[in-house]
Amino acid sequence: MIEKYTKKNGTTAYKFVAYLGVDPLTGKQVRTTRMGFKTKREAERVEFKLKEDFERSGSWKKVEATTFDDVAQLWFEHYEKTVRPSTFCTTQYHYSSQIKKFFGQIRINKVTVVICQKFAANVSSFGTYSLYLSIVNRILKFSISMGLIDSNPMDKIIRPKSTHVPKSEYVENYYSKSELEQFLKLVEEQRPLEDLVIYRILAYGGLRIGELTALDESDVDFKNGTVNINKTHAKIKGVYVIQEPKTKKSKRIIPLDSLTMKLIKQHLDTMPIQLYGSRRICQVFPKAVACRLDKIIRKNNLKRITPHGFRHTHASLLYEAGVPVKVAQERLGHAKISITMDIYTHLSKNQKNDAVEKLFDYIAM
Repeated sequence: MIEKYTKKNGTTAYKFVAYLGVDPLTGKQVRTTRMGFKTKREAERVEFKLKEDFERSGSWKKVEATTFDDVAQLWFEHYEKTVRPSTFCTTQYHYSSQIKKFFGQIRINKVTVVICQKFAANVSSFGTYSLYLSIVNRILKFSISMGLIDSNPMDKIIRPKSTHVPKSEYVENYYSKSELEQFLKLVEEQRPLEDLVIYRILAYGGLRIGELTALDESDVDFKNGTVNINKTHAKIKGVYVIQEPKTKKSKRIIPLDSLTMKLIKQHLDTMPIQLYGSRRICQVFPKAVACRLDKIIRKNNLKRITPHGFRHTHASLLYEAGVPVKVAQERLGHAKISITMDIYTHLSKNQKNDAVEKLFDYIAM
């Protein structure tokens, strides 16, 4: 509504308060005030233009007050509906840990190539370097679709070479065949049957720890000697939940050795029958598996590996047995064969190094 008013100097001018619509970033109604117009016609023309711009762009055209974090929070609302809960939480964590404190309060239309380039350099030493850049890129693309910016400055950066030095996880985090046999013998002698079942499935099945703890008796086919891996445990905001496996390739049916199948059957026979639902094979969550492993290792002064190290151990056994990489990929549930190839390459290097050390020891005799 356009009104006439008198300025302090005594002259007459026109002003208006216009309702433009609802801002999708905040969910709030958008109103704007303009004043100082010499004529009513001039005020009407500006009011019409503001409403037209808002309707055309679907958002508040004047985005000076819209920060990167404002846009990110709206993007998260949409993103949450497209991914697994654990993936969403991981993305939120990475956003909060590095991205928000760097970009958060920068106005979205002031994010430049220079700023993005500096951020890329700052995170190049992190192992999750690519993930950080991907999140920023997706938020900026979302900003374009919202009509808040015209182009994505991330498209123009020169991506620095990652300076992250990865841990030699394949070199250290697995047991050899003899080390595994020693470990399982000690577990059999010192621990409950459930623990022996846990570590045999991990070592001889190559399961991820969440896949193991999510297994129930309906997943075990004793007639054919197989287990059906079709779900996993994930920790969401401090609570373990059952969800879909990591990737489509993670859903798989794998055979297990006869002794492991026999031990699973014995373990189930000791458990009470449930009136509803199917009994979980292991009545523990991933953290408990890690804690029990730590106790066994400390008590017996064994080589330290993580629960995931049994998956590497399984890959090592497959490699030593001459199992083709494609078969290993399917058994391990890797999304890409390159992941399996990478593990096999590391194991090959280890064997070559062991051979050289044996040669040097022989020469020194």
